[in-house]
Amino acid sequence: MLNYSKIQDIMQDIKNNTAIDLRIDNAQIADVFSGTFFHGSVCVHKGIIVGFSEDMYAKKVFDAENAYLLPAFFDAHVHIESSMLCPEKFAELVIPFGTGTVIADPHEIANVKGTDGIRYMLESARQSLLDVKIMLPSCVPALPFECSGANLSALDLAELITEENVLGLGEMMNVPGVLMQDENVLEKLELAYKNGRIIDGHAPQVHGKDLDMYVLSGVSTDHECTTAEEAAERIRRGMYVLLREGSAAHDLVNLLPAVNSHTIQNCLFCTDDKQCIDIMRRGHINNSVSLAIEHGIAPIDAVRMATINTARAYGIRHKGAIAPGMEASFMLVKDMKKCMPHAVYIQGRLAAENGKYIAAGSKKYNAKLEQLTDNMQDSMHAELPRDLTLHIPSKKARVIRLLPHSLLTACEITDIAVDADGNFDFSRNKGMLKLAVVERHKKTGKFGLGLLHGEYGLKNGAIATSISHDSHNIVAAGDNDEDLRIALEEIEKMGGGIAMISQGKILTKLALPIGGLMSMQEPEIVATALKHLYKLAKDHYQIWDKADAFMSLSFLALPVIPDLKLTPQGLFDVTTFQFVSLEAEE
Repeated sequence: MLNYSKIQDIMQDIKNNTAIDLRIDNAQIADVFSGTFFHGSVCVHKGIIVGFSEDMYAKKVFDAENAYLLPAFFDAHVHIESSMLCPEKFAELVIPFGTGTVIADPHEIANVKGTDGIRYMLESARQSLLDVKIMLPSCVPALPFECSGANLSALDLAELITEENVLGLGEMMNVPGVLMQDENVLEKLELAYKNGRIIDGHAPQVHGKDLDMYVLSGVSTDHECTTAEEAAERIRRGMYVLLREGSAAHDLVNLLPAVNSHTIQNCLFCTDDKQCIDIMRRGHINNSVSLAIEHGIAPIDAVRMATINTARAYGIRHKGAIAPGMEASFMLVKDMKKCMPHAVYIQGRLAAENGKYIAAGSKKYNAKLEQLTDNMQDSMHAELPRDLTLHIPSKKARVIRLLPHSLLTACEITDIAVDADGNFDFSRNKGMLKLAVVERHKKTGKFGLGLLHGEYGLKNGAIATSISHDSHNIVAAGDNDEDLRIALEEIEKMGGGIAMISQGKILTKLALPIGGLMSMQEPEIVATALKHLYKLAKDHYQIWDKADAFMSLSFLALPVIPDLKLTPQGLFDVTTFQFVSLEAEE
């Protein structure tokens, strides 16, 4: 929060003609208020933009050479954990792409470690220049029956609601709970409402009267729109629509027809879930800006969606624009179509140059962070199944089918070939995979088995990971039981991560010791390991090119996104909101 005494000091310096810290001349400055660019100078002092005077004396003067000067970008909704990097390292990755602020929902680590997980994210983020705002996870677990590592009540969240950098309540995924006025859900909504905080939504395929009730409850955003019609329906109700462009979900282009001069103020950019290798390859929010421009959005409007719109939606003052009194977090970009910054400033400090993070410095010992980190590295407590047999005497089963570039799945009733005992037979169901989700938090021994249609690919082995949204149990898929079993065992042995098995051997693995979700290694190291994993996924396993080998797998255990998902308690039909048997009727 900006200290007004600092503003007074700055004003006194200017009055006394004291040299300011920095002046950038000859820039095309983004005016997000009027929706234009104008040529001029930007003056910076003590981390704050102080004006546009070309004659203001400065210690450093920089010629922008007619580059575009844009406010630092916002990610309106992100799960940092999906990058596989701890917040401090995530910051080093995204700042060079022009991101200065993220609205983070740490419900991934919260599902593993509860409020300690949230505190870890806050504390780790404070070690970096990235401004990480937190939305308190509203659904831990995602649904009451889920097998997560924690159960956060309104009372638990009340301990954190007034913390610095906490903005409100994270995505309310329990739509039925809202509509049925579940007491526990209402307590969380009321907590945010009474404290004047934002409530994020999560409402895929919710329409009409149900959507009215959902908005009436206090929810103001939604990042789950997949069609322009859905987006328009939400904007009509005053909601902010977050145009998502993540690693598995690519919704942005499909939603752009809903963006026009009247609706744009309610349109923001977010990534939701984006892996570090994907960020290194395609960029972060700057990629969303580039995509929007490519598909017809005016450059300044794309910038507004990435900056001031998000700042206003979340009540963040002094950010998101180039104007006096605003935080001096901005970037210089030569080509708006590519939107790759060649210089990024955070609070008036050069933080990244030519795509490289340069702001690293010596850090003080943080006993609180060290203690929290130690706690995060103790998260694997699984009792693995000994028998992976699927008994399907009816020879008909409910099978999960992936949809291209989507988190949505389809439920199909499919004929299944079985052996003499009525058990699923890999050799007679070519291309079909066995799916397993194993509880890993409290050694309950619970596990679910299901079937996955062959379009996912995966030949010659099995893949397992401790990343499985949102409860983050172990999820694995394979074309034979032996490799599937070894993959599950390897995840437990290394304390979480990703393991790839073929013909009884470990091909490669990536350890993620922070809650089984994140690494403390440098982004380049994690990205290099992931690159190898993806190469194997394509070349050895022949994973479908319309799915993300690991992220698509991780979302198959999330029972809040339609249609059919697998939990440690079995198959869940999201559309009917009930558990269903694997075996279908004749």
